[in-house]
Amino acid sequence: MRLLSLLAGLLLASTATSLHAAEPRELDWLELMPKDEVDQLMEAPAVTHSGDLKAQQTGSARTMPELDGIQAKIAGYIVPVEVDGDSQMSEFFIVPYFGACIHVPPPPPNQIILARLAKPIPVTEIYDAYWIEGTLAIEKVDNDIAQAAYTLKAEKVTLWE
Repeated sequence: MRLLSLLAGLLLASTATSLHAAEPRELDWLELMPKDEVDQLMEAPAVTHSGDLKAQQTGSARTMPELDGIQAKIAGYIVPVEVDGDSQMSEFFIVPYFGACIHVPPPPPNQIILARLAKPIPVTEIYDAYWIEGTLAIEKVDNDIAQAAYTLKAEKVTLWE
């Protein structure tokens, strides 16, 4: 009888752990970069929206290895990257603040996540913030807009409230 109670307890603990593991970890943008870079970022000059030319992206692509492969949830703004003729978006950058654009300059690579969708969605309103959930990976991406140090296999996109 005692063994049966012990097994039942282990089964319940295992079920509770499994349910907890299914919840994505809510990330803060500063968790994506090493601590010494967070300090430098806090001392950086304010971003200004001036000029039409592409500004040089600064910062590093140093990442946090412990975040590779986790289920994550992060709030941010969407910058469409791959959009088809029907305005369906299959890839987009997630950036930490509104107005992150190629002429301001873009945030550091470790503050940009390239999200890939298995099923494209309509292009969202770029002035709104969203929650994006999925599997985070350390993967450098370099395209015409910017570099990103992370990718996210996006499974859920919802308006941030």
